[in-house]
Amino acid sequence: MTTLNGKVLVLTGAGISTDSGIPDYRGPRFTTFHQSRQRYWARSYLGWPLMKKAQPNISHYALSKLQLNNYIQQIITQNVDGLHQEFDSKKNILELHGSLNQIHCLNCGHIKQRSDYQLILSNLNPKWNDFLNNVESGKFSPVVRPDGDMDLPYGTSYDSFNYSSCVQCSIGIYKPSVVFFGENVKDNIRQESIDLVKDCKSILVVGSSLATYSAFRIVKLASDLGKDIAIINLGETRGDNLSFLKIDFPCADLLPEIANQLTKS
Repeated sequence: MTTLNGKVLVLTGAGISTDSGIPDYRGPRFTTFHQSRQRYWARSYLGWPLMKKAQPNISHYALSKLQLNNYIQQIITQNVDGLHQEFDSKKNILELHGSLNQIHCLNCGHIKQRSDYQLILSNLNPKWNDFLNNVESGKFSPVVRPDGDMDLPYGTSYDSFNYSSCVQCSIGIYKPSVVFFGENVKDNIRQESIDLVKDCKSILVVGSSLATYSAFRIVKLASDLGKDIAIINLGETRGDNLSFLKIDFPCADLLPEIANQLTKS
């Protein structure tokens, strides 16, 4: 693939994680309404164990292999699942929308690991913990969404779910360290993504329809700067008309073959 010349910037989306069991978002009212926070944390509490069990798949491995062999300069991911970081390429991953692995206090900024917060939620919600045990034992199998929360039946009440305030300031509430709908990408992350586009020779989009503007903006900037754009995605994308190459194919069926061919000794 001629675009893989060592100065390639890769942009990945939810499509690359589907083979890890994470389906192909974040509610805009989290910071405003107590009921919205109850709903989010209840669903996240149930989905977190399954999210943490997800393992990188052959697409993640193929990109890591290409990066380690200097065909790829950098990876920008829209995903918040942390699966790219399981490989040696973790130092060259820019998480555009943050990571589910951390939460932070909206008042004092205190950072806490999401796994530690899971224990707090378990202690505060014994009945929900029983329900979680049923999920983990296979008695109930709801769908886990890309953001790690669990899709429960319509009409489910979350009024009984408890979540804690910040353990440091005791005033603020914790929020996942990810970009919610209606929120902007952090200025430093946005600037870094711009710098990466300016520095690359070409961009490869993998497993993303570019539906979010934060992702499309990266491809649009690349186009405006005259960079080559290639897209591997099953289905149409917002950037199809900007690309010189569009492959409508599952990335898991294509990336490993590309990596194997290019890294043959």
